[in-house]
Amino acid sequence: MDEALILSKFDKLVNSGLVLYDENQETVQHVDGELEFQFLLTSALVKKPVLGPPLSEKNAEVNGDKADGSDIFTKGFEIGPIGNTHFVIANKFCCARPHLMLLTCDGYRRQYEPLNEAGLEAAQAVLLSMSQDFVVFYNCGQDGGCSRLHKHMQLIPKPPHSFADFLDNEASSDNPPKVPFHWFYQRVDVANTDAKGLTEVYTNLLEQATAVGQGLAEHADSAPPGAACPHNFIMSRRWMIVIPRRRAGINKEAGANALGMLGVIAVATRAEIDNWIRLGLSESLRELGVPK
Repeated sequence: MDEALILSKFDKLVNSGLVLYDENQETVQHVDGELEFQFLLTSALVKKPVLGPPLSEKNAEVNGDKADGSDIFTKGFEIGPIGNTHFVIANKFCCARPHLMLLTCDGYRRQYEPLNEAGLEAAQAVLLSMSQDFVVFYNCGQDGGCSRLHKHMQLIPKPPHSFADFLDNEASSDNPPKVPFHWFYQRVDVANTDAKGLTEVYTNLLEQATAVGQGLAEHADSAPPGAACPHNFIMSRRWMIVIPRRRAGINKEAGANALGMLGVIAVATRAEIDNWIRLGLSESLRELGVPK
């Protein structure tokens, strides 16, 4: 997929008003104990619905501007296909330029399923098509922070700072920050690893996450058959991380997706930042993940 084409289509969607992106968004840093957090303060999220459960299977069957089985509106947001299993659209509420979604062509694939080889191959293809560093992330399950049932990953340019910075340099990869939750990671050369190899890395990390997190999630008792342990997956060109989750949020104003668990939290207002600080950032992530 051509990067110039992606940016051109994204910018046109922003200019049309269909996609919301605040080019004047701010980064607000806050240190809590030994951890440094980055708040992405953007007006693009003002109209985004507050944290809530994914739509029901019944609602996901409604068609219109969505694929069969999907609960994600895609008409007008399309960027292009990735092979014959996935396609890319622009996100509606963006915290980066561009902010993309990578969806399965099969609208009946579900967000509570683990990733598979086809998904990781598609994610790899998009990552490697970009000249700048990107991250791809997956919010698996309601307690992993997903708000839609149709299986999808998201991609944004790699944040300048996050808890994962230590993995960017092999020399510092043995000195991780002291996060208050379990996370599992591995350095991997994505450009020189095939999809099968990436799947093996992911499966191994997910097995470790499941070993500490299985059955602990807030909605574990109502998980559908075949659901993976709720988790977050994040991958750059140099590393992969899997984080088991117990809850999606502390309250409706303080929820974290995959990037939030790495200390990069997108918010619409300064009041949300104040709410996070009042709750305690490190303690909140401890509650959302599986405590060490």
